[in-house]
Amino acid sequence: MLIAVPSDAPGGLDAVVSAHFGHCAAFTLVTVDDGKIGDVSTAEPPAHEQGGCMAPVMFLKQREVEALLSGGMGMRPLQGFQQVGIKVFHNEADGTVREAVQRYIDGKCDEFGEAQTCGGGSGGCGDDHHHEPVVRKPIEGKADVQKDRAITIDYKLNDTEGNLIDSSETSAPLTFLHGHGNIVPGLEKELIGLEIGAQVVVKVPTADAYGERDEAKIFDVPRSQLPPDVKLGDMLRAQMEGGALVSLIVAELTDEVGRLDPNHPLAGKDLVFDVTIVKIEQAAPEELEHGHCH
Repeated sequence: MLIAVPSDAPGGLDAVVSAHFGHCAAFTLVTVDDGKIGDVSTAEPPAHEQGGCMAPVMFLKQREVEALLSGGMGMRPLQGFQQVGIKVFHNEADGTVREAVQRYIDGKCDEFGEAQTCGGGSGGCGDDHHHEPVVRKPIEGKADVQKDRAITIDYKLNDTEGNLIDSSETSAPLTFLHGHGNIVPGLEKELIGLEIGAQVVVKVPTADAYGERDEAKIFDVPRSQLPPDVKLGDMLRAQMEGGALVSLIVAELTDEVGRLDPNHPLAGKDLVFDVTIVKIEQAAPEELEHGHCH
């Protein structure tokens, strides 16, 4: 069985279990056979703005994950995992990934139910570990898209040739905190002033999306410095000089060398968003403090 555990960077058995399911730095993937820990690898989760808190569902499904250990999550992603056949188990305690997996092996992690969801099934992304459900106050006056409001949208993301890149139809509506850089700036500014039910198609140029590709940033490293089970196309996390964490795509791989690309997968592309405003709410104080919706 392949198990995923949200964890702090850089992941691995000795990494600390992440306190934020929807915003973890890495998923540590652990194979368990006959009650024993086997192969271990790590995977960087997708950007939160690409599919919202449902993005990890398809991300882990594509990697053939069968179970997830989590301290807490909202009903919406829980239902998503259930729909794609990934079992979610409740990991109450803090500690390392190794300790969490061992608790699962020992039968100490119960399967998730509504009682374990953040807000008792009220939905939302659900950052891990127990917190009170988010309470958003009604908007006084005109309910339109403005800074510090929680905006829920249905969307389709295409390239300029009409090829579908992402869609809420395959995940769930995306909820984001407007004015805090949760989505690409070219889309964010075009949504200002729209009201519930408004539909708009926005072409976002490269400069206002994920920027131009910079081929000079691509670099080679000895294969021996990469994880032993790394594969072409994997997303890795690395700590650069100064402590900054960057995402790296394995662009080429031989027995001797790995070529790593720090450019965003959508860098260098003009993008077309087809967006419908579904809900507009005043963000909760804790969401404003954290800079994203829960």
